Amino acid sequence: MVRPQVFAPLRQRNFRLLWTGLLVSNTGSWMQFTALGYLVDQITKDPIYLGLLGLSQAVPRLLFAFLGGVAADRLDRRRTLLWTNGATMISAVLLGMLAASGRIQVWQILAIGAFNSLANSFDMPARQSLVPSLVGERQLMQAVSLNTMAFNGSGIFGPSLGGVLIATVGVAGCFFANAASYIAVLTALWRMDTPPANAGKKESVGEDIRQGIGLLLRHRHVLAILGIVAAINFFGRPYIRLMPTLAREVLRVGPSGLGLLQAAPGVGTILAVFLLGSTGEAAQKGRLLVGAAMATGAMVVLFALSPWFTASIGLLVLVGTGQAVAMAAANTLLQTSVQPDQRGRIMGLYGMVTFGMLSLGTLPLGALASVVGVPLTLALGGAVVIVLVGVLALTSPRIASL
Repeated sequence: MVRPQVFAPLRQRNFRLLWTGLLVSNTGSWMQFTALGYLVDQITKDPIYLGLLGLSQAVPRLLFAFLGGVAADRLDRRRTLLWTNGATMISAVLLGMLAASGRIQVWQILAIGAFNSLANSFDMPARQSLVPSLVGERQLMQAVSLNTMAFNGSGIFGPSLGGVLIATVGVAGCFFANAASYIAVLTALWRMDTPPANAGKKESVGEDIRQGIGLLLRHRHVLAILGIVAAINFFGRPYIRLMPTLAREVLRVGPSGLGLLQAAPGVGTILAVFLLGSTGEAAQKGRLLVGAAMATGAMVVLFALSPWFTASIGLLVLVGTGQAVAMAAANTLLQTSVQPDQRGRIMGLYGMVTFGMLSLGTLPLGALASVVGVPLTLALGGAVVIVLVGVLALTSPRIASL
């Protein structure tokens, strides 16, 4: 039986506002994600360009995510989120205008993707480090899993709706719909009544950076947790970016089928929320992280080798469940390992390895897919995840006791 604490964080008004706004805006983001991949694939017919799209988004994450974490520890996090979401809303309007003109080029898509990644480098640490102050540490893992559901769970509706819009009104319609979805999160942030945070910060930016680096030196298990997250995202999750090519060449489905494939991991995310809720606060999050990470790698291997559309949908649901559990456990472990005024920086590092490695991994795997094919490439990636997570767990035994 699912325990009531699964949804307990939603009883907090400010968290409920943030979560509801994110659910709507993330649905639009998934529509845009599907449309971007489809548009690049249609323009180029080469998976290497999907890899370049990932690279354009990886570089800003790798360069600025930690700086975004420093900003989250120094500035008011709610106001930071207002600025970052306003910026990405404007970029979605620009994408829609370019696509509607019929003259959009790949370099323009790459440039806007890089800009969005830069904005998200500041958005993610501020958003993640804001959550504990909204719900408290006792409900943190449930809140993190609900936020994961708001992002990946909206992937159930966003990609499917994106596929329908592509087929009916074109990719420009997806971009404009995404821009409109930001109204929800901007309204939610505006209505939140959280007190200004981080007032009176005395240290210099350089000192904040040095302290953030010191976190890794003092807490070796934190470095191992980040390594597991990096392995999942670099080698295991590029299937998301390569999905358009797999859908066209292997599963032989069009935009609507692609939307269903992109939506399937979101179903797994919802299952993960109930799974995490049923484990309770006493669960050993370290073991949960390692087990879920290795299961994710195994499911990616099976998905990559599946030639059947229906079976692929089911396997992607399991992939989504594994990665959502792993990410929620890692996020919670990291935030509870440091002081509240250091959470922005640790979430900056988390964002760097989560989204930066996901985007960065798409380029080499996309290049390999051009040579040996998408299925074999994804299968190799999943196998590497299993090996790396096993090695990190064995060399950092403290993780299992957390």
